[in-house]
Amino acid sequence: MEVTIKDIERNLRTLPENLLNQVNDYVDFLKDVFSENIPEWQKEEVLKRKREMDNHPEIAISEQDMSLFLKELEG
Repeated sequence: MEVTIKDIERNLRTLPENLLNQVNDYVDFLKDVFSENIPEWQKEEVLKRKREMDNHPEIAISEQDMSLFLKELEG
């Protein structure tokens, strides 16, 4: 079943008012994440980093190592 705007409106009307702000924030988040309007500089940076990783896979670190590194930076 395809969800329509009316379906979403109907659901929104059943929510407590204190949750509407969270719903709105989530909608903004989704718009940002799935936006086709990614700035050119961001695209270039991602491609540059991908090329760097492709050319030098030995520089990759694990998520755990990165978390430890960032914690050390924070002090």
